[in-house]
Amino acid sequence: MHQPQDTLRHLRNVYLLRYSRLLWVASAILGVLCLASQNLNLGMLVGRSVLLVMLAGAGLMLVSLGREHLDTHPGWNPAVWVGGLAVLHALVWGFQARMGGVCLTLAIAFAGLAGVAFFTHWRLFLMSWLPVAGMPFLFDGPVTNAELLQVHVPLMAVVVVGIWQGHRMSMRMLENTLESRHLSELLARHRDQLEDTVTRRTTELEQSNDRLNNEVELRKQINQSLVKSEEQMNMAMAASGIGFWDWDIANRRVYHSDKQKFFGHATDDADYIDLESRVYEADRPRVRRALMLHLKDRTRYYHARYRIRHDDVDGYKWLEDSGKVIERDARGRPMRMVGTRRDITDDMRKQEELRLSSSLFNNSPDGVFVLDSDQRLRTCNRMFSQMFHQQKGQIIGLPLFQVIPTEQQSRIAQGMVNNGRWQGDIVALRKGHQRFPMSLTLTAIRDTDGRISHYLGIGRDLTDQRRSALQLDYLNNYDKLTGLVNRSYFHRLIKQFEEHEPLLRDHYAIAVLNLDRFKTVNDSLGQDVGDQLLKDVAARLNNLNDPVRQVARLGGDEFALYIDYEGDRQALDEVLALALEEVSRPSLIDDHELIVTASIGACIVHHDNLRQLLNQAISAMNQARLQGGNNVQFYRQLLPNQPEQRQNLEDSLKHAVDNGDLTINYQPKLNLATGLIDSVEALVRWHHPEQGPIAPEDFLPLAEETGLINRISDQVLQRACRDAANWRNQGLGDISVSVNLSGQQVFRDDLYDRVAGALEHSGLPAEYLELEVTESVLMEDAAHAQDFLNQLRSLGVQLALDDFGTGYSSLSYLKRLPIDTLKIDRSFLREVNDGGASQVIEAIMAMAESLKMSVVAEGVETREQLGYLKKRGCDYAQGFLISRPLPAHEILPLIRHSNLRLFGEAQPDQLH
Repeated sequence: MHQPQDTLRHLRNVYLLRYSRLLWVASAILGVLCLASQNLNLGMLVGRSVLLVMLAGAGLMLVSLGREHLDTHPGWNPAVWVGGLAVLHALVWGFQARMGGVCLTLAIAFAGLAGVAFFTHWRLFLMSWLPVAGMPFLFDGPVTNAELLQVHVPLMAVVVVGIWQGHRMSMRMLENTLESRHLSELLARHRDQLEDTVTRRTTELEQSNDRLNNEVELRKQINQSLVKSEEQMNMAMAASGIGFWDWDIANRRVYHSDKQKFFGHATDDADYIDLESRVYEADRPRVRRALMLHLKDRTRYYHARYRIRHDDVDGYKWLEDSGKVIERDARGRPMRMVGTRRDITDDMRKQEELRLSSSLFNNSPDGVFVLDSDQRLRTCNRMFSQMFHQQKGQIIGLPLFQVIPTEQQSRIAQGMVNNGRWQGDIVALRKGHQRFPMSLTLTAIRDTDGRISHYLGIGRDLTDQRRSALQLDYLNNYDKLTGLVNRSYFHRLIKQFEEHEPLLRDHYAIAVLNLDRFKTVNDSLGQDVGDQLLKDVAARLNNLNDPVRQVARLGGDEFALYIDYEGDRQALDEVLALALEEVSRPSLIDDHELIVTASIGACIVHHDNLRQLLNQAISAMNQARLQGGNNVQFYRQLLPNQPEQRQNLEDSLKHAVDNGDLTINYQPKLNLATGLIDSVEALVRWHHPEQGPIAPEDFLPLAEETGLINRISDQVLQRACRDAANWRNQGLGDISVSVNLSGQQVFRDDLYDRVAGALEHSGLPAEYLELEVTESVLMEDAAHAQDFLNQLRSLGVQLALDDFGTGYSSLSYLKRLPIDTLKIDRSFLREVNDGGASQVIEAIMAMAESLKMSVVAEGVETREQLGYLKKRGCDYAQGFLISRPLPAHEILPLIRHSNLRLFGEAQPDQLH
């Protein structure tokens, strides 16, 4: 039976005490090295070093006392004491490992030394290994958990594996040692017989241990290298977005990595991918050519870029393949090819955007340039260099204001400093010191740190634009013949009176001047002489001094004056008389001494006539012409001027509208082709209970001023439709009725609904209702006129243009309006009284025929006028010769008995 000294347990304890002191000394030395590597002050370094030395001293003392005690007490087990002290060391090193760097490495070294010292006691090693392996994750330190996982954990795993193998070998060695001792005892008895066997067995065991150790070390190195290489390759490929493919050409198999990433989810589990069918059709020839050239060994590498259909993306993605044949057979045929694949969709998109940006930059109609942070020119496009008549190479590198000399330099620089942006129009100098206008925009471009890296500039030469704008402004606002402002400009000028608040009373006047007998000059001497005469008159009027503020040509031989007489009525009268005098001065044109006179109508501007200024002045001018011309007439205000009287009249009119006291008279229109009365015009009338009949021209302006005109117009429209429908029901035939639309009514949004409602309630077919609009109202807003006339035309009603010839509408615009009838103003018939012809009427008749419009002549008062109209092919005649306006009950007999024979039976001055 063996003694306690001969047991495996005793032998393990002996080795434990023997090798553990190496651990205590090494722990102290490594600890001092670790602390020295940290940025610790001297006090902390000495204090922590003393702690480690004390722990090491305790360990050495335990070894010394333990060996003496073990010699006297072979059954004593020192593992408990050594293990406790080892745990204390391990805790210290576990904490030190969190500092990273040298300390982490030394902690791993301590764990390895613990494995060497405790190679006979596996549990003691684990007690020393676990704190070092786990504690760094429990405390904060410079080293991150990711670094611990990548470095610390793998090395600690290698240590524990190596120590386990060492422990197993050491246990075998100890067992062999004991066996050797036992054999030694036997050798003492049987030395000769067993010496060779022991020697051989020992040698074999040593060789086996050496081979095992070498194999373990080699496997460990190989595994570490493989793991590291694989990790590095995976990280590199993941970071670069590169995939891998391996083509076994001989067996017709292809391996694709990241199939879902490059081809979509539908190919995730597919063993085979038909790559060619997925390639964009236009790219297939290019890919095939690149592949075939490489397979035939004509290129060093295979490289192709192509578009491919992707299962998870709308449209297509761009891929880039690079590869190389790595194996060929004896005949040089390719057997295996490997390569990489990369998604370049974003790169191609950015390349396309860059190409488009470059194209936009180079082909922009504006001058585009880029400055560096010092505001020196870095690059520019062709348009910019052309703008300054410089070659691009001559201005690159120059400061901004040396390239763009301008007096606004300080203002631009200040704007860039304050806002990082400046935009505006400047006057710049180009080569040769030529000044020109340009628009300039400068914008700062900042880098990721917020600092200005560049400036983007855009410039445009405004020379042609300003020239075109001036020309367009002149064409829109000035008369080409005389150079005076035109009708449109004058309209805008007098419209400003509506914005004056308050409007000065008895301060402004508007006058319209018309040349007397100008038509005779045109007809006898020609249009060129007439144009020269108009230019001469325009110059004379334009030379009038205060209080004339503006002179305009309204059209033809009509001019308008804007007069600011500041309440001095005598000054107003004098300037109008002076205008007559200037016009009547003889004009010498082409050896012709011409003398013409003028008719002037004027109206005083006040709050009540702001929208009727031009109409009132024209009305006064017509009065001047009726009085023989060469005189001045002011617009006559027929309504009472006293506020109290005016209010009473307004109340009476409102009462008449509310009670339906307004009546309608109908003035017939004679069809000159048939001799029948088949159309009438509805005219509103008012019989005041106290003042008696009040003329429409007296109360309708009041109705417009007070807003009653819309209600009056609605009543006239409804009653006229109702009367016309009743006449049809009584068997009087197809009688059309004409209704005048007021200016306010024209601009109402509900006009279409009002007309449609009147037709529906009365039952009158739409084609027997004619709506009359004056030419002047249409010309106030021509665009709106076209829209609302088209709406009314869609109802099927007829449309007539009243007072034609007084509104100066253009023929080109008239062609676009859905007008059925032109009504010639009564003023044009006066020339026919003396048996003469009217060039205006004949021109209107010719124009109406070409536009397929009917013509109605108003104000027919004599048989000469009627005969002239019939001879010229006029469609309808209306006037006192035919009949005065009559109430509905009186117009019926006239309609019943109207026929051509009535002309012979009528009185000389009146047909009906």
